[in-house]
Amino acid sequence: MIDYGKLAGQKICNLVPYKPGKPVKELERELGISNSVKLASNENPLGCSPKALQAINDFLPEISRYPFGDAYYLREVVAKHYDVSGEKLLFGTGSNEIIELAIRTFLSDDEHVLSPAPSFSVYGIIAQAAGKSCKWVPVQKNFKFDFDALAGAIEDKTRMVFLSNPNNPTGEYFTQAELENFMAKVPEDVIVIMDEAYVEYIDAEDFADSLPLLKKYKNIFIMRTFSKAYGLASARVGYVIACEEAIDMINRVRQPFNTNMFAQVAAKAAMEDQEHLSTVIKMNKDGKEYLYSEFEKLGLEYVPTQANFILVKVGNGEKVFNDLLKEGVIVRYLGPGLAEWIRVSVGITKENETFIEKLKVVLNK
Repeated sequence: MIDYGKLAGQKICNLVPYKPGKPVKELERELGISNSVKLASNENPLGCSPKALQAINDFLPEISRYPFGDAYYLREVVAKHYDVSGEKLLFGTGSNEIIELAIRTFLSDDEHVLSPAPSFSVYGIIAQAAGKSCKWVPVQKNFKFDFDALAGAIEDKTRMVFLSNPNNPTGEYFTQAELENFMAKVPEDVIVIMDEAYVEYIDAEDFADSLPLLKKYKNIFIMRTFSKAYGLASARVGYVIACEEAIDMINRVRQPFNTNMFAQVAAKAAMEDQEHLSTVIKMNKDGKEYLYSEFEKLGLEYVPTQANFILVKVGNGEKVFNDLLKEGVIVRYLGPGLAEWIRVSVGITKENETFIEKLKVVLNK
C-alpha cells in the first residue's frame, strides 16, 4: 500500500493549509439563510472597473489562444504608471505565486525566511512547502513592527525578509524613516520583500515609499496586486518590481503563460481607470470612519488601519465569529495568537451597517 505521507515527507505532513474565508453561498446552504454579508477576505465590495469587465468580454473570441508569456501590454501600463523600466517587472497569479517564485529562486536548502508576527501566514506556508522555514519575530504590544528585533534576528542563513505594509491582519504600517533605518542594517545578500497588497488604500503622510529605494538597494523587492483595491481577486494577478538581475533569475523559474490573458486584459483596463479606483478609496475611507465610530460607541478597542480591514477586540474572538456566522455575517477569526480579536473587511454602507447591527446582537448574548 502506497504511503503518500511518507513520500511527501514530514514537513508536508505537518503543513497546515491556508483557510480562506467561507464563501457566502456555502454559509447560506449550510444554515438555510439568505442575504448574508461577507466581510472576511478584504475584497473590494464595489467590484472592479466596468472597463475591466468590458476588456474581459472583448477578449472572449480569443480564448483559444495562449496568453502573452511576458504580459507585454500589462507590463507597459504598469511600467508607465510607476515610471519604472519594464525589465524591472514580473507578473504572477496573485502575490502568492510571486512569493513562491522568489523562495524557489533564491533560497538554498538550509536557508530560511524571516517575518514579523502576526503577518500574512502564507509566507510560512510557502516556505515550508518548499522545504524551507520561516522564522517569526513578534511585533510590539501596539502591533508595530520591532525593527531592532528583526535586524537582530538576521543570521547567515537568513535569505529573505517579508515586510507587509500595511500589515495583514493588523492594518498597522511603518514609516519611511523606519524602513530606511532597517534597510541600512540588512546585509546586501538578504532580500527584503515589501508586500504592499493594500498600498492603494493608504492615507498616512509618513507611510514608507519603497519605490525610490529601488535605486539605492538592489536587495529590495516591491510586491503588489490587483486583487484588493482594483477588485480583481478572481483574476489572480500580482506583480513584483525589482532590479533587472533579480527579475531575470525569477523568470528562469517562472512557468510560461503563468498569468492568464483574462487577468492581463482586466488588470490593464483597471489600472487605466484611476477614476474608479478613486471611488473605491473614498468608499473605503468613509466606511472605516463609520466603523471606528461604532466601535467607540460600543467601547471596543480597535487598531486604526491603513488598509481595507480593521482588527477589533471583541473578547472571545472565536465565539463572536461563530455567532456572527449564524447571523449571516462572515468575518475573520485569526486563531489563538489573536484570540480576543476578529478582523472585519470594510464593505459598502449597507454591509457595514448590517455587521454592526449583528455584532450588537452577538455581544449582548
